[in-house]
Amino acid sequence: MKKALLFLLMITSGFAALAQFPTTVTTATNCSVFRNFNTGDEGFSSASIYSDNNDAAFNWNAVAGAEIEGSGLTNRSASLISPSYILSLNGQVTVGFRYVAPSNTEFRIRIISGAGSPPLEILANTANGPVYTPLAGNSGSICLLLTDADLIIGRQVRFEFTFRATQPGNILFDDFALTGGTGGPLPVVFEGFVARKNGDETVKLLWDVGTEINVKGYYVESSTNGVNFTNAGYVVASSKRTYSFDYAAKLKQTTFFRVRNIDYDGKSKYTPVIKVYATDQTDAGIQIYPVPATDQVTIQHRKASDKTLITLVSTDGKVLQQVKALPNSLQTQLNLNYLKKGLYFVKYDDGKAEVQVSRIIKN
Repeated sequence: MKKALLFLLMITSGFAALAQFPTTVTTATNCSVFRNFNTGDEGFSSASIYSDNNDAAFNWNAVAGAEIEGSGLTNRSASLISPSYILSLNGQVTVGFRYVAPSNTEFRIRIISGAGSPPLEILANTANGPVYTPLAGNSGSICLLLTDADLIIGRQVRFEFTFRATQPGNILFDDFALTGGTGGPLPVVFEGFVARKNGDETVKLLWDVGTEINVKGYYVESSTNGVNFTNAGYVVASSKRTYSFDYAAKLKQTTFFRVRNIDYDGKSKYTPVIKVYATDQTDAGIQIYPVPATDQVTIQHRKASDKTLITLVSTDGKVLQQVKALPNSLQTQLNLNYLKKGLYFVKYDDGKAEVQVSRIIKN
């Protein structure tokens, strides 16, 4: 018993030794317009399904040829997210945009893993935390070089832009610039799928789609065993980038969700499966599935804050991966493809002085 306790202490103390590679942000001058929004929304969706669920939305404006947030609110956050692109350089990417915004507006850029595994991992962040950067004035252009070893050539990524304003007036986003990324929107249907549990035990499901060609609609399916699914609702395709569905039944046990698109020719695709626990289950601690794991594992947890960290550690205490859970999310995926078979540990730090450790077996 004492040996086991000592081993656990050695493992948990090793988490501070390393971290996910930090992002270095420097001003750049080589921004060239990659998407100009002159004829459409360029595959951007708003609000991002990975952002706060109270975010105001940007909408494409044909007259301005730009994305505009015009909610009329004084204090608000607003975000939009790009479709998936493929990184063409190792360790760096240059990204920029043109803006018009009220005084004292702040911004943040996050680079999120694209449609691959895992879909929710934050690879790079202009803030390296929850801190936002003030825009230089009411209008202008941003051009930044993000250097980060997590940016690997050939990887699918998405760019999320979030703005915080405390003054009235529209926010305009235009002339998305990208150097070090190619292609897109990629010919995929589903680019993201998340669940947000409400206080009354109902669930809001949100998903982003990329190329929506010949799509008739989306069936939302639920299951209590992860094998046998039944239809929970239907959403008509309407050429949007982001869709949502309110699952009104109150959770009384673990419930699995997935979305299936149906094309006019009868073909279909599925999102990954999301597993949501009832409150009395999540209170017991984090849940990890599948066990044993192969290429990816999902950590089910309480609603995450902007300080929640999930860290993967080897049995000798080496930090292998560290992911910031997305605020308000209920689950976070970890990519295990690069790992050898064996035993690993997951540390869940909710950012509020509560830390839990569990183990993963990789097959």
